Amino acid sequence: MNLPITVNQQELLEILLNIAPVRPVYIWGAPGIGKSALVEEFAMEVGLECVSLLGSQLAPEDIIGIPQIRGETSEFLPPKMIARKEPYVLFLDELNACSQEVQKAFYSLIYERRIGEYH
Repeated sequence: MNLPITVNQQELLEILLNIAPVRPVYIWGAPGIGKSALVEEFAMEVGLECVSLLGSQLAPEDIIGIPQIRGETSEFLPPKMIARKEPYVLFLDELNACSQEVQKAFYSLIYERRIGEYH
């Protein structure tokens, strides 16, 4: 269930600390109110690196990767900035400003926490 709520920055940080480790959180608000800084603060609080992807500056292949031929088949190699062995905070910024193709590329990442074969 998705419940839209209005919160201040301190309340949002508490929400992130309690919900974001197990479920994606969508943050919506006017430009310049500190959303990015708050996500970076959350990452510091939980001791993880924050990786920001600026949706308005990405192409679909920047998310899904590029194909590589292996024998008689091909597979998509996910980008290094996403395919990491250590846990990290992934901040998808400006989703509303990116193209529909980029938004579609984000779907499996957001809903299934995977890109191709990489989970």
